[in-house]
Amino acid sequence: MSSSGAPYPSYSNITFVNEMSAEKNFMKGTHLPMLPICLLKSRRSTQIFVLALFVFSMLVAAVAQAASADFITESVDNTKRVAAPDQHLRWAKAESDRGAVPGDLALDHLSLVLRRTPQRQQAWERLLKEQQDPTSANYRQWLSPIELGERFGASQHDIDALSGWLRAQGLRVDSVSNSRTRIAFSGHAAKVAAAFATELHYFQVGAEKRIANTASPAIPAALSSAVLSVTGLNSVRFKPTHYRSTARQSSSLPGSPQPLGTTCGNDGSCEHVVFPADFAKIYDIDAPNLQGIDGGGQTIAIIGRTRVYEPDMLNFQLLAGLPTKYPVVIVPPNGTDPGDPASACSDTVGSTLPSCTNPGDKIGDQSEATLDVQRAGSVAPGATIDLIVADNVGTSDGLQVALDYAVDTQPLPAHILSISYGSCEPDNGSAVVRSIDEMFAQAAAEGISIFVASGDSGAADCADHTGAPPATQSLGINALCSSGYVTCVGGTEFADSAQPSTYWAPTSGANYLSALGYIPEGAWNEPLDRNGAAQLGATGGGISIYIAKPAWQTGNGVPANQSRNTPDVSLNASAHDGYFTCMAAQNGSCVVANHSFHFLVSSGTSASAPSMAGIAALLNQKIGAPQSNLNPRLYQLAANPGNGVFHDVTIASSGVTPCSLATPSLCNNSTPGPSDLSGGLQGYAVGDGYDLATGLGSIDVANLLTQWNNPTAGAVNLDQHGLTGAWYDPATSGQGLLIEVGKDSVAPGIGALFAGWFTYDATAAGGQRWYTIQGQVSATAASASMPIYLTQGGAFDAHQVPMTSPVGTATITFGDCTHGTLGYSFSDGSGRSGSIPLTRLNSNVSCGQSGDNGAATIGGALSGTWYEPATSGQGFVLDVNPVQSVLFAAWYTYLPNASPSAGSSSQHWYTLQATLGQGASNLNDIAIYETTGGTFNHSGGTTTAQVGTATLVFHTCTSATLTYQFHGGSSNGLNSSIDLTRLLPAPIGCSL
Repeated sequence: MSSSGAPYPSYSNITFVNEMSAEKNFMKGTHLPMLPICLLKSRRSTQIFVLALFVFSMLVAAVAQAASADFITESVDNTKRVAAPDQHLRWAKAESDRGAVPGDLALDHLSLVLRRTPQRQQAWERLLKEQQDPTSANYRQWLSPIELGERFGASQHDIDALSGWLRAQGLRVDSVSNSRTRIAFSGHAAKVAAAFATELHYFQVGAEKRIANTASPAIPAALSSAVLSVTGLNSVRFKPTHYRSTARQSSSLPGSPQPLGTTCGNDGSCEHVVFPADFAKIYDIDAPNLQGIDGGGQTIAIIGRTRVYEPDMLNFQLLAGLPTKYPVVIVPPNGTDPGDPASACSDTVGSTLPSCTNPGDKIGDQSEATLDVQRAGSVAPGATIDLIVADNVGTSDGLQVALDYAVDTQPLPAHILSISYGSCEPDNGSAVVRSIDEMFAQAAAEGISIFVASGDSGAADCADHTGAPPATQSLGINALCSSGYVTCVGGTEFADSAQPSTYWAPTSGANYLSALGYIPEGAWNEPLDRNGAAQLGATGGGISIYIAKPAWQTGNGVPANQSRNTPDVSLNASAHDGYFTCMAAQNGSCVVANHSFHFLVSSGTSASAPSMAGIAALLNQKIGAPQSNLNPRLYQLAANPGNGVFHDVTIASSGVTPCSLATPSLCNNSTPGPSDLSGGLQGYAVGDGYDLATGLGSIDVANLLTQWNNPTAGAVNLDQHGLTGAWYDPATSGQGLLIEVGKDSVAPGIGALFAGWFTYDATAAGGQRWYTIQGQVSATAASASMPIYLTQGGAFDAHQVPMTSPVGTATITFGDCTHGTLGYSFSDGSGRSGSIPLTRLNSNVSCGQSGDNGAATIGGALSGTWYEPATSGQGFVLDVNPVQSVLFAAWYTYLPNASPSAGSSSQHWYTLQATLGQGASNLNDIAIYETTGGTFNHSGGTTTAQVGTATLVFHTCTSATLTYQFHGGSSNGLNSSIDLTRLLPAPIGCSL
């Protein structure tokens, strides 16, 4: 905007001030923590500052590791109690109450989830971040469960005190986890209810009778500070996400068996069977296999409740051309053996065999285990498959027992877990979801990669996908997918109906291969069954109501919310092109007789999750080590679509245009009503980049393996001055971020990043706020994580010394030179966590994919952070753009005459805008603007007015003078000059 206030011509009808103020501005002229900002005037002083921060962080870490203060310091008085928060379930309603459970009912596998001391919790959170940070000494340094317990778990004193109290209530202490975060106990219902001052009742929920506590469990006050939650008091169980298989018979042909790979209807649409060879062709696994990458040396654990029938495995592998390999069955020591698997079925009246047409839960669990083992084992045929199983007993869920064993046993049985079960978040409640999240965080610290099916009921995860769509549906996601420490795997459907011959050969080749290559995908959504009746059959996905968004969940398409979004990635899950499966207990034995055989066609996200687990085994083999939580790197890779790692699922690729959320289709995960497509639940549409139906899209495996450790695969080189400038989110115009990168200012290949974030309070009445983000960037890392600082207590253009403190963590990634992502997670008690897509405000001047390109350095090199040492703690970040002849700046300061005790309410910022003559070093009539009325990370509500003018004279590349005069706003009547010094060294090539 010119000094007259008119919009810049290049921005047409968009007001320049509002356009820049995007919600993600990082503030640059702020006081650095612990050391005066003047120490950063040279490269040497920058190194001193970084070293000081490093030493300080190491000292904090050492103190935190040593700290093991006890929570429990008083004697227990059972009459003084504290209720555990958020532990009353929404479905435990008075109208559904069916009375108290018998007092002698045995309850097993209950747990006290333990709290860490603040010091240990901080050290724990830091470890999890550093294990994913390539610049940290803890990068990919995984720990054992016992090591985690010793360093971060509850004190032995507290464990003994809690265990003693449980025993005193007549309960049995069964075990303490190696991680020292859970105490498992059991007992009769009457004693459990008395111990926690609640009643246990039956509740009728649809056709299911469940047990739940009628009130939040209450814990003696002397013990409450050591306990996060009590779990196991309700009987909600996780159910298989396996979609009902359909039996097929191969065609009878002379010679070797030839399956019926294609079934076409009267409308011309065809369904294909996806064999292991087809999956490898579609998702680009052939090349890694030829290089010997087949999962050799890796172990995948399948979590389930039943064994599998070994002849099913043998026949599957023989027909698919795979090596013969049986899963290793593990029944945890505290689990119940499920017994032998079923080997046949019958619908004959009086038969003792399971039904072929109406199988029960036991066969459902066996179908799940069978599909999971066959999918994971076919993607990674060289891997060992551990099938960790425990049967349900009484009110306890065998799946939880198996999961506990997989995560907390030493040595760990596997570094890859696949879980194809689910239950929606609202049915489980906050306490259960958060305890699961804590368990999965433990797994991540141990180097375990976890893959969970997103669900098969579309956006309505609380609805049972095995039944008809209910009349009332609500949004929900799988509670096991909520954690940011798991990769939630959704489902896609091949959009091949219009031109099937383009993607499928007319006959099968070796190992029944008929796919010709990659097939475009939409969201898996099959709202009608073969008879035209409405059904639930769609990829799960949506927004967590309990878990905050991880800092790494950023990028194009990621919702601008503060919650965990699911899924992360997706793979084929449809019955339209379902998976070849062998299971004798459902009339699909795959036994060859008379040149034909019967087999099953399976579908659902329960096929997607183990398929992704198999891909992880290929990755671990290629890298030579466990990779833990894949999500941070997956989102980094997605920031640069040019690396070819993802097949983005879009409305165009789905073939459904225009896309209506009111109608379930391949462009969304909406659901039908009870009788037809209308009247269901509107879900989420697929779209460019990330979406809440398919996540980042499906995987090109060869490219994933190639790009995983390629430092430039996920983003541009971060160690370059070319990233310096103004960045914002167009959706939240009125706030933004200014960044300066000092190339190589710490060491060769390691630069310093300083960013000023100008934004607002979380409420509209709170006023302006600004933060600084400071840390290192590496030429070999695709992203950078660093602290967010709050500086407060200063006064406008005064010597008043402010205070700076860390209030969160930011993660910055740039997909290209004009687009990036800021992930943020605040630790100030606000609970704010999310991501902001960044767009460069002005044209790119000198940024290149691999580093500074050297263009237009004369003017652009003046961009950066400037301050006056005498008033350290406030300053300017300039974006000087010679391409557009524009100066844009943010001035981070405080209200005039603010009290040192005023806190963050004294913060204030202005933006400056002016035209810039070619090669000019003097700028007159710079407009100063004041923007008010905004809300943190939200659009609208702002008002911008010009409140002053300024002149700026550059003397050298490191010194300048700014003269200001206010005629309105908060600083009305003030005028003076500020002698400015550059914060970081001037870029190479800067001259006047």
